Amino acid sequence: MLAQKLNLLHIVLLLSAAACVYCVMWENRQRTLALRRHFRSAGFAILAALLLLFFQVGTKQPIWPFLAALALGLVAGGASGVALKLRVDRSWQIPRPAGTRHMIWMAVLLAAAAAVDIAGAAIGPEAKLWRFYATLGAMACSGVMFGRAIAVGVRVWRLIG
Repeated sequence: MLAQKLNLLHIVLLLSAAACVYCVMWENRQRTLALRRHFRSAGFAILAALLLLFFQVGTKQPIWPFLAALALGLVAGGASGVALKLRVDRSWQIPRPAGTRHMIWMAVLLAAAAAVDIAGAAIGPEAKLWRFYATLGAMACSGVMFGRAIAVGVRVWRLIG
């Protein structure tokens, strides 16, 4: 079975989770951030979550718990993005608002879920339950990151137009 062994997609998973952590750390160091760069970390997070979902679908898991976790994450992230105090400067860049450190934790949890899935794939079928819960967590974390990015993007777009 493809989903029970390590393969090249696990390398892509590892790279996308690492890129998500890197982008979130980079975003947190910047004083201002262009809107398109605001979506990079969320894009890598969604890529990692979809790869984890692909592995779970390959093991014949039902898809609805993962979609529910993603939906809950999107709602939580959207609420966070709507409640965020936001300013836009003259060059339409977003000055980094206070209180964005929780995105670092979301990215680290996503990377940990990817590591659990890779370790579980190396262990074999005994780690099926661990991989299931890691994927649920990754879907929720990526939903929070993507929901927040969408909410901030919509708010900035409404300011522009």
